[in-house]
Amino acid sequence: MLIARNRLTLPTTSIKVIQYMSQVKGIPYGLSDFNRIRNGNFYFVDKTMYLPLIEKMPSYLFLIRPRRFGKSVFLSMMRTYYDILRQDDFDAYFGDLWIGTHPTGERNKYQVLYFDFSKAGCSMPGADLMTSFNDYCGLIINQFAHVYAAYYDADFKETVEHIESAKSKLAYIEVKAKEKGYPLYLIIDEYDNFTNVILSEHGQRMFHDLTHASGFYREYFKQFKGMFDRIFMMGVSPVTLDDLSSGYNIDWNISVDPRFNVMMGFDETDVREMFRYYQQNDMLKGDAEAMITEMKPWYDNYCFARESLGDDRIFNCDMTLYYLRWQVDFHCSPVEMADKNIRTDYSKLKMLARIDRDSVQEENRMGTIEEIAAKGEILVDLHTSFPAERVTDIDNFRSLLYYYGLLTMCGTRGDRLRMCIPNNCVREQYFGFLREVGRSIT
Repeated sequence: MLIARNRLTLPTTSIKVIQYMSQVKGIPYGLSDFNRIRNGNFYFVDKTMYLPLIEKMPSYLFLIRPRRFGKSVFLSMMRTYYDILRQDDFDAYFGDLWIGTHPTGERNKYQVLYFDFSKAGCSMPGADLMTSFNDYCGLIINQFAHVYAAYYDADFKETVEHIESAKSKLAYIEVKAKEKGYPLYLIIDEYDNFTNVILSEHGQRMFHDLTHASGFYREYFKQFKGMFDRIFMMGVSPVTLDDLSSGYNIDWNISVDPRFNVMMGFDETDVREMFRYYQQNDMLKGDAEAMITEMKPWYDNYCFARESLGDDRIFNCDMTLYYLRWQVDFHCSPVEMADKNIRTDYSKLKMLARIDRDSVQEENRMGTIEEIAAKGEILVDLHTSFPAERVTDIDNFRSLLYYYGLLTMCGTRGDRLRMCIPNNCVREQYFGFLREVGRSIT
């Protein structure tokens, strides 16, 4: 005897609602892959108008911004735009963006080598750490040889894979690419993650060994010089590059260039347009202007160039998307305005305060943190680079607080910058840190 199976039958209206919702762009909270954002129909804040400006700059560029400001998405977008393998996909990825109607001559011109140094293991000591970094680089270089194999001789991929050293793999690719006349683009995301973790977990001695003399990390950067037609690196700290300066001394730092002030993060127009999109698609309820007013004290107020102090301030990307997701999903503000993921920055503050065991230096840094928490601001001589062994100097320490997003530009006093706590999210980190210090003393 046949037994009929129970079937769930949705009302026609429910099916239509689901189909409609699937057409509305998703909120890209936590996503950093440009291709996934575009293929998955997620909302994308268009920053492609900066590509022509980047091309007019020197060929080797370097940009510092705090975490969660869209650096990885931007670099991922650049990778797709410049990759010769993606030339047939240009309209699909960029057709409705600014660059879609303003393409540059360098569009889809390069073979792109893309490193994300946050994925290079850096928790092991000594030789294991070097092995981990070399293994990661070797894996990425092998992947490069695989995807671009058709452009080279038949044995190219196999030869690269059989070369043991990652540095030797790079040298071989450089020779073959120059023989064929192929332009190469190097993109490095979180260029400083590897060394910043070493600095905080293993100390200045190992950091110094890695980036000076015959340190293997420095040797990699020496090899980049001359191999690539263009290089773009992003990170959160200028420490690493200063220590690499004698090996890699051809970078151009655009971190405080006012032309790039809003390249990372969202300005108020970006936020308003995004909220309007979800309102028009009946996903966002309530008064969008009231929401933006509520968000500003928590997520806004960043400025990254002295000449831009009179311009509108910049929102933190992830925090803005966190708030929007709450409003779309639950039609209310977040229970906690500070996303729990921001607590990872809390460890940065602790690391900076206790980076060495010099009681005098540590006391000075603690005094700085207490002054910032009490007054909400402090005067800073912003240093654009400094060596690791001087990271604990008071002006370098204050500069690092700025680079990590724990301070931002809010004015000037003579030649010095007046730096302030950007918003309530960061203010909570200062007070939380001081409470923890107080508990450890009592």
